[in-house]
Amino acid sequence: METKLDQVNGVGPKLLYILRNKHIWSTYDLVLNYPKTYEDFSIDQINQLKHKDKITISAKIISPVKSNPYARIHISSFHIDFLGEKIEVIAFNKPFLTKSFVLGDQVVIKGTYQLYKHQIIAQSVIKKEKNIEIKPIYKIDGIHDKTVMNIVETIFKEKLVQIYEIIPEQFLEKYHLVPRLKAYEMLHLPKSFEDIKQAKRRFKYEEAFYLQLKLIANQKERQSLRAPKSYDINHIKAFISELPYELTSDQKQAVNDIYRDYKKPYAHYRLILGDVGSGKTLVALLATLPVLQNREQVSLMAPTELLANQHFQYFSKYIKDYKIVLLTSKTKHKDKVKEDIKNHVYDIVIGTHALIESDVVFDHLGLSIIDEQHKFGVSTREELIDKQKGHDVLYLTATPIPRTLAMAAFGESNISMIKEKPKERKKIDTHYLLKKDISKLYAAIDQKIKNKEHVYVVVPAITSDKVDDNIQTVKTELEMNFACPIFILHGQLSNEEQTSQMEQFMFTPGSILLSTTMIEVGLDIPTATLIAIYSAEHFGLSQLHQLRGRVGRSHLHSSCFVISTKEDIERLEMLTQTNDGFKLSEYDLIQRGPGDFLGREQSGYLDFKFLDLLSDHQILIEAFKNVSQLMEEPDFKTNSKYKYLNRYIKNTLKI
Repeated sequence: METKLDQVNGVGPKLLYILRNKHIWSTYDLVLNYPKTYEDFSIDQINQLKHKDKITISAKIISPVKSNPYARIHISSFHIDFLGEKIEVIAFNKPFLTKSFVLGDQVVIKGTYQLYKHQIIAQSVIKKEKNIEIKPIYKIDGIHDKTVMNIVETIFKEKLVQIYEIIPEQFLEKYHLVPRLKAYEMLHLPKSFEDIKQAKRRFKYEEAFYLQLKLIANQKERQSLRAPKSYDINHIKAFISELPYELTSDQKQAVNDIYRDYKKPYAHYRLILGDVGSGKTLVALLATLPVLQNREQVSLMAPTELLANQHFQYFSKYIKDYKIVLLTSKTKHKDKVKEDIKNHVYDIVIGTHALIESDVVFDHLGLSIIDEQHKFGVSTREELIDKQKGHDVLYLTATPIPRTLAMAAFGESNISMIKEKPKERKKIDTHYLLKKDISKLYAAIDQKIKNKEHVYVVVPAITSDKVDDNIQTVKTELEMNFACPIFILHGQLSNEEQTSQMEQFMFTPGSILLSTTMIEVGLDIPTATLIAIYSAEHFGLSQLHQLRGRVGRSHLHSSCFVISTKEDIERLEMLTQTNDGFKLSEYDLIQRGPGDFLGREQSGYLDFKFLDLLSDHQILIEAFKNVSQLMEEPDFKTNSKYKYLNRYIKNTLKI
């Protein structure tokens, strides 16, 4: 039941006009517009006032309220009797006080005590009322908070709003959650801060519950039946035994997760969530083996031609019994290659955005691998996935996403985490420098050049008036200090020029590659042992960690130097103290939000009002488990106790 606001006592035409301009049309709309914050007016127990005490006190006005409306800053003042003393109260830019209060009024004042002037500088002044210790702050332009509170109080008192309970009773009881209607009342008219805490706790669970319902809806929409994949496990074990290194326990677990997916009778989506240098590409390679044994094709899409070419070289090195092709914008005889893909001449197709072109048709696609999935828009990923129904999809990301965020985007059962690094990888020493100490970096670079190792130097811009450290300026600095070959890589070069510069760098021992962030994903040069990142204040911690991961890819000792400002020291100290990308990503999640991990399109539905993806990990797990449990109940769709939940699923989620 919804009641129009013009039927509520106290809502006149002017108020109605303001509320409608805020898209608040009914009592339901207003109840859902809960307070943005709260002001604490609980009275402090004070026997003695000290200078600059932050206080909330109750006192009686003993002089008329005076004001100076003509001053540039409106000042109101009056005197109160507190602890037997006469104290002056000063309030800035609160012209309403003159009309609101009179001699003898009992008021609650929140402010700062000035001992030497015997004054209180008031932050807030309200009339003392029963049970008003917490004042809701709505921040609706043109309407006083007290007015909104009075209207909401009328709505709840006269039962002018109907809010249905969607969370099943058994979960409300299990977690001691307040009912939905009561939770809204506690947000609007709290008797204590514990009320607010309990209401928010309920809505955190509700948001996590809804999120899991959405994930299941998305999975059902994408899920299509296929035959379980059978494979020769002995052949796969023999393949693994021939590898030049042993799999880590995390890699083994990820491969087992993927192989279990293959045994199911429907297509699966899985995210391989790994730290930099943890060996995700090897997991992806092993994921292809059962698919190839089933005479199905594999597509692998990378965000850059450099990375696509590197994957092509890597897969070609280990997979000898199947045909692999590289499809990018510069592939020769492209029409012939596409014809051969259609006729299943090629078993593995590795490429860039070229893979989503409409004339790229697969004979029997069994697996799509999308590397650095957050680098692609949602629509690009879906175009590749939609090439053929009923095939599995593997997302790879070297950006360590906090597990709670990954759960929120993919669902808990579809994530494989790889934290452990291969044993041959050494820890990277990270150093923070101010620009005035650049000579320390030059000394380190000089030693690497003498050792015939490779050095990366990364800058945030090609040319810029706003950024001193760009390709042009830093190139000049490097040429003045080093006689070695210096190669350049940035987005304004053609694909051919990029490939040429990269190949020359790789095959020139003791050289420097000066680059923008193009190198942040995937590049694997074992003899690259030093990376210097200029103007590090322009990069997030996770991106700096990604860039750091371009070195330390062999047994050789590696270093990372970050050059930044004094103001950036606290953040960069975190980078110097840990090589754990997941810890750094949690910090970045707090500072920058989910969009920097998942892309703006994919993170849009993670815009929660109550749920905190970092601190509410356990709530997410419980809610996800509860939804999965519900869906398995045989009478879930017909049981009357789930009537409102099923209505929500049908009308909102369309499943």
